[in-house]
Amino acid sequence: MSVATSWSRITVWLDAHHPATAALVNPPATAVDLRYLEAAINRPLPADLVELLELANGTEHRSVRGSLIPTLYNLVPAMHMLKAQQMLREIQRNIFGSGPRPGESEPAGRSSMDWLDSFLPIAEAADAGLLYVDLRDGHQRGCVWEWYAEGGPASAPWWSSVGAMLDDVAGALVDRRPALRTYARGAVWPEKRVSYLPEVDDDYLRWFAAPD
Repeated sequence: MSVATSWSRITVWLDAHHPATAALVNPPATAVDLRYLEAAINRPLPADLVELLELANGTEHRSVRGSLIPTLYNLVPAMHMLKAQQMLREIQRNIFGSGPRPGESEPAGRSSMDWLDSFLPIAEAADAGLLYVDLRDGHQRGCVWEWYAEGGPASAPWWSSVGAMLDDVAGALVDRRPALRTYARGAVWPEKRVSYLPEVDDDYLRWFAAPD
């Protein structure tokens, strides 16, 4: 399913079921923002991420009532992506020095315990978790991972691409098809892996474990 179709399904559902979140979706990113982001990270952005940003430049994520992306995440604007990436790069360099991390030479889709220059945050959780796209070379370039500074990455990408992420979210919202099912079936850790369905709970959009 195309990014535009998935995003349209998401926003139509939000308009009908959770307008508080729909109202906090940002207008599209400008062409200047996208060119600046690509130049600053010195890597081309995945086409599906560009398409999403051309539809909506993230959300007012600190104000969203709940989480648009499972399990706890809200999309961030293009310039916030860059700011978060630069902050994490600086933290890594302060700890480990300015040399290249070993994981930079690995193909996209390979787990890394280090935050790499080729990772770009696209969503944040209130508890400091991140979703990021893996911009290393390889056939899985553009896959989406979860990251926590204290725990490192998941054992496998959560989604194969931004487009797959949006299709998964749209399917959960509109069709009641559990999200993260592919990851839950294939990941190595954590030991308990589940898929998720959304509910509007006390006027918050939340994600709960789906029945087995």
